[in-house]
Amino acid sequence: MVDVKKLSYRIGFPSLYYPKISLGEYLDNAVKKYGEKTALIYAEPKFSSDLPDTITFSMLGELTNKLSNSFRQLGISKGSKVGVMLPNSPDYVVVTYANWKLGAIQVPINWMYKEYELEFVLNDAEVSTLVIHSNFYSVFQNIREKVRVERVIVVGGDVENAYRLGKLVERGEMKPVVSDIDPLDDLATICYTGGTTGPPKGVMLTHYNLVSNAIQLAAAFGLSYMDTHVGSMPMFHMAEFGFFNVLLGVGGTYVIMGMFNPMLLAENIEKYQATISWAVPPAYALLISYLESKETRNYDWRFLKCFATGAWPVARTLIDRMKKVAAEKCNNPKLHHNQVWGMTEASPMCTSNPPIKLDKTERQGIPLPDIELKIVDIETGKEIDDINKSGEIVISGPNIFKGYWKRPEEDIKAWWIDPKTGKKFFRTGDIGYIDEEGFLIFQDRIKEVIKYKGYTIAPFELEALLLKHEAVQDVAVIGKPDADAGEIPKAFVVLKPEYKGSVSADEIIEWVRERISGYKRVREVEFIEVLPRTPSGKLLRRVLREKEIEKMKKKEGKGT
Repeated sequence: MVDVKKLSYRIGFPSLYYPKISLGEYLDNAVKKYGEKTALIYAEPKFSSDLPDTITFSMLGELTNKLSNSFRQLGISKGSKVGVMLPNSPDYVVVTYANWKLGAIQVPINWMYKEYELEFVLNDAEVSTLVIHSNFYSVFQNIREKVRVERVIVVGGDVENAYRLGKLVERGEMKPVVSDIDPLDDLATICYTGGTTGPPKGVMLTHYNLVSNAIQLAAAFGLSYMDTHVGSMPMFHMAEFGFFNVLLGVGGTYVIMGMFNPMLLAENIEKYQATISWAVPPAYALLISYLESKETRNYDWRFLKCFATGAWPVARTLIDRMKKVAAEKCNNPKLHHNQVWGMTEASPMCTSNPPIKLDKTERQGIPLPDIELKIVDIETGKEIDDINKSGEIVISGPNIFKGYWKRPEEDIKAWWIDPKTGKKFFRTGDIGYIDEEGFLIFQDRIKEVIKYKGYTIAPFELEALLLKHEAVQDVAVIGKPDADAGEIPKAFVVLKPEYKGSVSADEIIEWVRERISGYKRVREVEFIEVLPRTPSGKLLRRVLREKEIEKMKKKEGKGT
């Protein structure tokens, strides 16, 4: 932990109380308190659903109890693994809490998965029940004989040899569901990481982990029953998966969009008088570009207090553009931007900017309540207590995961032990530093940093700079192997349509050279039509690097 005496500004979140209750109890407490207040609204764009578009807290309590009792009759019990392959919808939320009331373990599944990916997750997680939308059933049907799924429950349409979710809700008993759950030890979910650096790993999160992070986030964001959130990011992603749990716990209204659409997101923020929303950086950029278009109408976003971004850093250029267009076209000159930082293993959030008037929106914030964050030297593993000095970020707190599902070797490597106290900290694999005011600056993944002649270069720093160039629409920077330097920074640039053919690679290289330290400058630029990303929008630098290495091998082969 950075020595507070070295800071020029000191700020932190207070310690909080985290009840040792199950997620089912967590929801029931909100149901009792907020009754007929609206909990869920299904907004455009929509997928076909088995449940009402508008659900109050009382209805949510009834629906989850009925479905949970029906699940129990089907043979689903505490510890059962239930795969959920649904789009964003009220069905997703109700299924989630129905599982948690039983003590069943939810396994969120990316509904864009193809057969190989789906087969891997279903078998690795030992899923016995699959809840799936009828639109995606054909993918599962092709692998049904290769997995151990015993029962299938469908939403949105009837499928042969499958139960229909709506009918299970109708016939379920209203009585409260009683399950013997140990919140500290029993799993609520196994969430699979994106697998950007290897096969996906199942992250084991307990009821206590998720309840704790919901309480931490509510406090950090200042959320209450007066808030309305418009969610458009996929619920199989841990951030959105966790966000509805936060909002419902404090009595807020959660507006669900079936999927991201910039025009509909802008309209839904206005229509439902949203106070908060969030997106990953590529979606954030699309929303800004839509709002900036001359053809786009003006909106009334006067109630929107905060627009957050997460998953990885967003360039300050985008933040400034959003603030400008919000003031000029959305009736909101006070919109606050909040960068958060976290990961699936943290349930999922670790840091947030405090809701006070500080111009720190390009930073990832300060640790959430009761999260201890340290920076350790990548080479020696020793703690760094100096400001502005980079290292691996390690974290500890009530929201930190239990371990990796069936990955004992990964578990051993996942922790850093404080030599002074013996306390375990999760090794995030991210590099960053603490600035002079105590705010975290996330730089990049350790596995993606560029090693140039002994210097460490963070790709994101170069990407953020390149995005300031008037011709650059999107960019990725990788370390290209080099015999003399070890690696050199190479940029893959997507040009804005109006600049294609009129800007050269040498011009961009020179532009960067004039604005950054000599050792960091980009050595090569390649123009590309689209960058590879995961379904959640995360940049796949690994794919670009692998293709670059393959090209180099072919070139060497031709030369010999």
